Amino acid sequence: MIQFDFTTRGFEINGNQYSFPIAKEDLYALFGEAEVFVGEYNDAYIWHTAGLRAFSKDRISIDTIEVNYKVEDYPTAVKSAYTGQLSFDGEADAMLYYNNHKSDRIKLWDTDDTGAFVFNDVSVWYNIRDGKLNSLSLQAYEEVEEEKVALLPVDENFEYLEAVWYEWKKAIENRVGAENKYYNPTHGITQEQLDTVVEQLDEVELPPILVNFYKIANVKWNAVTSALSLQVNGWNYDLLPFEKIADEWEGINELFDEEEVEEEILKDYDTRLKCTGYTNSKWIPFAESKSGDYLLIDTDPSETGMYGQIIELQNESWERTVVAFRLEELIYREIAVLEDHNADEYQFIIDNGTF
Repeated sequence: MIQFDFTTRGFEINGNQYSFPIAKEDLYALFGEAEVFVGEYNDAYIWHTAGLRAFSKDRISIDTIEVNYKVEDYPTAVKSAYTGQLSFDGEADAMLYYNNHKSDRIKLWDTDDTGAFVFNDVSVWYNIRDGKLNSLSLQAYEEVEEEKVALLPVDENFEYLEAVWYEWKKAIENRVGAENKYYNPTHGITQEQLDTVVEQLDEVELPPILVNFYKIANVKWNAVTSALSLQVNGWNYDLLPFEKIADEWEGINELFDEEEVEEEILKDYDTRLKCTGYTNSKWIPFAESKSGDYLLIDTDPSETGMYGQIIELQNESWERTVVAFRLEELIYREIAVLEDHNADEYQFIIDNGTF
């Protein structure tokens, strides 16, 4: 009978303490011969009757042990569930321990929505699907040191944006939780990031309000969605990572030539905008719908418009509308949405991203 124990001392197998990496021969001595699948990047060792898998990058030492509770149908899957015993600080039910020790869970990566427990130098990550435990992954744990970066000072007259960011983040945290996998803020931009985007935009001006906004905080990319989003006219726009602004700007400006846009379409554009085609190259995107629609800051308004006004660019409908006079106006509207707990705009994030 195999016995795995996890305590403050670390990880034990049948009463003997182990740390990763573990010599492959040690596991053979404990579990017997394994079926081996040789892969391009690592090899898989499978003990079918025990319900265990292990992985090695060098064919000498084991980096990960996987305890399987569900049998699945693929070539390298175990043929039976785990048959041994397991204990977390004396608790034999893995899910009971998981549910009773929520405050002890940690994320192993940014979008980890189940989490792991750490026992000395070993982490135990839970693979949970539809509320059921599929497997546990055991591997070495090293605490990640926070990245040290040289942040840029906020320019005079833009210090108020720090309060805007603080109130927005606080409202999001109160609504969806600071540990939600779709809540993805990060530190403000660096000089290198700023220089790269400025160079890519060539001679097109980055509005000072946008630069200073991102000096305070930035966002990490998430392909699904982001809690740092803005609701406009029934559409959801995720804040762009600063480093993606120039790429999105290029994509928008390469879609159509001016002569390809019909005059009838241009007549429906907001009169506060100066535009003779699909877009104006001096409109700078900062939020996207992930379906070709954008929020942009206007640095080249018409005579009736305002520098810094916010434009909604709808791709399929060809609508070009001013939706706010300033960036912070849009954010404070969003804060009101976040504080209205009857609104359902964040329900997907709450249902699918809660840690």
